[in-house]
Amino acid sequence: MSQRSPRVRNVFLPLELAAVAELWDSRFGIPVEAFSGYRFFKKANSIWAISDVELPRLSYEAIGMRIMNCKDRPWKPTTAALQVFGKYAARNLVHLDADSARIFLGGKSQEVGEAAAMECEPGYVVVFYRGEVLGCGLYSHGLLVSQIPKERRLASRGE
Repeated sequence: MSQRSPRVRNVFLPLELAAVAELWDSRFGIPVEAFSGYRFFKKANSIWAISDVELPRLSYEAIGMRIMNCKDRPWKPTTAALQVFGKYAARNLVHLDADSARIFLGGKSQEVGEAAAMECEPGYVVVFYRGEVLGCGLYSHGLLVSQIPKERRLASRGE
């Protein structure tokens, strides 16, 4: 692309807090108050969060933390975002024991019992171990598919 190209690059469009919070509330029951102190922006198919500060008028490749991918339906929360905001979730939660947490952090799929995934709707869930958020999982009919990014996965013993 030439430097004179009319296409504008790296544009982050501001979003209203209420619009972002509504999505997180509808899926996870996270209250709007959890998002106070942040500003939100959309670039391409991603939503980004930064602390509530004014940004200089510059061109940015990335700002703050990417919190959502809106490319597909339903939207997908990032693991990093769930590690920040997931502690406020009231629904679509999966609680794992130590062995299941290792499997999840290794990026593998597993069956989870009804007790671990009480009242979960099919779709993305917040995965916990001992009260701490591990990240994002995809849940359907008793199967939990880890959404931990490859670069953040634990290696299996013997690998």
